[in-house]
Order: sequence, then structure tokens, then C-alpha cells
Amino acid sequence: MFKFGHGQTSGTFVTEYSGNSEKITIDEQIDGQKIEGIGSFAFSEHRELTEITLPDTIGFIGAHAFYNCRNLKKISLSDRVTDIGDGAFKNCYNISEICIKMTGSSMKCLKGILSEVNNEVAVTIQYTENTAVLVFPYYLYNYEENTPARIVNQITEGSGIQYRECIEGDDVNYVQYDRLFEAGLHIDVMDSAWKIACCRLKYPYKLGAEAKERYTKFISENMRALINNMTRGEDYGALNMLLSMEMLDRDDCAACIDTAREESCMEGLGILLAYQKAHFGTSHRKFEF
Repeated sequence: MFKFGHGQTSGTFVTEYSGNSEKITIDEQIDGQKIEGIGSFAFSEHRELTEITLPDTIGFIGAHAFYNCRNLKKISLSDRVTDIGDGAFKNCYNISEICIKMTGSSMKCLKGILSEVNNEVAVTIQYTENTAVLVFPYYLYNYEENTPARIVNQITEGSGIQYRECIEGDDVNYVQYDRLFEAGLHIDVMDSAWKIACCRLKYPYKLGAEAKERYTKFISENMRALINNMTRGEDYGALNMLLSMEMLDRDDCAACIDTAREESCMEGLGILLAYQKAHFGTSHRKFEF
């Protein structure tokens, strides 16, 4: 299933994977060999791959190691990965979750992956005694032709670039990350805003009082619209995540139930009724279907 190579300074590394598993966990040792890296093109074109977990012994990921793994959604690794080659995650359009175990090395692994992944990504950072969950919004590169000057200018669309710049040498600049929220709301971050706010409130690592108030205010002021959009879109994972914050009050809950009933969003209605019963007691209102 795995083929190995040996470098003068890099120890044993995976040079090729020939299996077809959707989820792969690489052990620290395979056949008695300590695995210290992923070679160039080792997993390229494995479109069946959806999840990869790398051991703490891994220190590098070679160029184009996961090239064209178009269904890869989740990556778990440690911050000991300090060298990521060019195009290591090129065309990995579906990466949406990254889990990093912090040992005190650096944030080069996160910066390296996010530099090639421009879609929205949720990042879980496991510190020794705390956990942070951060959402990094999308960004796009676009091109604008300046006809008189006969040049084409590259422009960036989306606040994802600014959020990615919060990743510094050995950690995330949480103060800078939180400050971006208000500015992002005026750019494009509305789709990601509630996720950013929920994750920061649920995992408040290095969360200041002002930022906490800002996130709380945003969710409170937009609760009805968010829930109505989720029920209409049948996004029940998002709906349950938002409800898990337990910030939906009695009046907003009743209003959202009315909307779900009127628009025949039956599954969403059931979720909201269950929330209402658990938090406010049984409703005595009668509904006609």
C-alpha cells in the first residue's frame, strides 16, 4: 500500500500510496520504519481520498503530494510539519476542515495549506490545555483589464486573504483575527460570519471582552434571519450548530417556528419545536398543516 524512500537528512518518507481508501491514518512507524515525511506526488490523483491523518513524526510534505485529490475534505497533522512543497494541495477544492496539534513548533503548516486552499475552511487548533476553532472565509483572484495601459491587473475578492494574514510565525494573532470581523461584514463575510462568531464564542481561546460582545451582538441581532435561511435551505447541520449556542430566546423561537410552518419546512420545524420544548416547555399553540 505504501512505498518508502530514504533521504540523507529526512529519514524515511512515503513516496507512493497505491490503495483506494477514503480515509487514511498513517502510523508513526510502518514495518518498523519511523515515518518522517510525505514525498512529492505520493498521494496525487487519489480522488477517492476524503480524509488524511498524519502522525506527529511528519516534518515535511513534498511538492504536489496531494495534487488533484479533489474530494479531500479533512486534514489532521501536527505543527511539526514545517516544510510544505509547492502545489502540495493544488486542486484540492473541497478541503473544508484542518485539525492541528500544537507542540510549540510553528504555524508554517497551517499557513502553507491555506495558501493553496481559497475556499472557506474551519481550523481546529489543539493546544496543550485549550482548543481554538477558527473559520477562514474564502477568497478569489480575479483579473481586470486596463485597456488604455494594455495591462491586466490581478485583484483579490473576498476577506479570506486578510484572515489568512493573521497566521504568524508560531501562532495565530487572535486580536487581529477578531478585529477583522466588522470590516469583513462590509466585504463578503456574511455567509461565514455566523460560523466565525459561533466558533469564537464556543471556543473562546484568547477572546477579548470587546470581541465577545461584538460576536454575541451579531448573532443576537441576526438570529431570526439566520435560522429562517437555514430551514429554507435545509441546512440542518448549521441549524443545530447555531441552536447549540443556546442564544435563541422564546419570542425568536416562536417566530421562526411560525415561518417554518408557513413555508412547509417540516424537518426544520421539528428541530425548532424540539428546541422550544427543551428550553421553554411545551407549547400550547395549535397548528394546522
